[in-house]
Amino acid sequence: MNIKNNKIGLLSSIILGIVLILGGLVYAWYNSEVLLTFNSASKMYKDGYYFTSAAKNDTESIYSVAIYDMLDTGYGTDDGKSEVYSIFGDDGIYFLEANPNDSKIKSMIEMYDKYANEEHGEDEMPPVSYLMVEVNNDSYSVLEEIADMIDSNRTYRDAGQLFDDFYLSKTSLTTNIAMHLGITLVAIGLGIGVIVVALFRRSKNQDTYEKLCELDKRLIDNVDELENIADYVDKSLGVYIHKDHLILNTKFGFDMFNLNNLVWIYHNITKHKMYVFITVSVDYSLQINLYEDGKFREQRVMLSNNKNAQGAVESLLTYIGMNYPNSIVGFTPETREAYKNFKLSHR
Repeated sequence: MNIKNNKIGLLSSIILGIVLILGGLVYAWYNSEVLLTFNSASKMYKDGYYFTSAAKNDTESIYSVAIYDMLDTGYGTDDGKSEVYSIFGDDGIYFLEANPNDSKIKSMIEMYDKYANEEHGEDEMPPVSYLMVEVNNDSYSVLEEIADMIDSNRTYRDAGQLFDDFYLSKTSLTTNIAMHLGITLVAIGLGIGVIVVALFRRSKNQDTYEKLCELDKRLIDNVDELENIADYVDKSLGVYIHKDHLILNTKFGFDMFNLNNLVWIYHNITKHKMYVFITVSVDYSLQINLYEDGKFREQRVMLSNNKNAQGAVESLLTYIGMNYPNSIVGFTPETREAYKNFKLSHR
């Protein structure tokens, strides 16, 4: 009888953990273009993700625009949540739709108003502000009317410096970055967690093995003998009862419990369903509550996910109930109340 979830289990868990960690890193690398912007419009611009009129047909990309002036055109929605602004960029004048109450928009308007009302030398460069934007088609042909007001003689439009067939809207990469970063961290965290749990489980398995050998010297380097000398054996579950100890050798771990200290034991059945009513798998676990050295130890142990294990689990509980009559077996309102009273009397 090999101790399950030991060498092979540890190795497979470490491999799974490494795969998850590498998967998270690969995912981060694949989305590094978004992650490394740090949601900074100025960084995007300096990294080359800037908008020019040549990219006006790409309505799915996010760019950064360097703005040298910004004016309210006077057009907007009745609810005051949307205004159209003209902005002077690197290669022309664009229209920008934004919420006038947005803090970034308000600060830009104030900055350019202040600059316009001050005196400046001929060599003094105007201030520049960077804004993250996405392109939208002017499906309602509103911009042409605004352009006629700004550029009545078509001077700028004929020179290719005023664009009225699309508009820019303020956007952000916050949601994208949060999603990609979240997926990356979750994958890496799960990978590390799987490895840590596997190492902990292996250490716990070793501790249990040493306690078992202390219980019966015949089992030192000869755990297989347990199948021959145990009072109760169920290989399908990996359950053994030997010298008043419940020994669980399942794929979920190697555990041992002193039944002389058992207060309450019952099993849980968890059904995993598909489309609400189709049971695809069943998990069986034991809730084992003991009173040892003046302290309560309550532990739930995964036993099996074999759909046909219910009969074997019930047989185990029946055996424990018959041979350890001082323990509470099964889950009913009465057994729950009996355990509650036991805890109150042993505070």
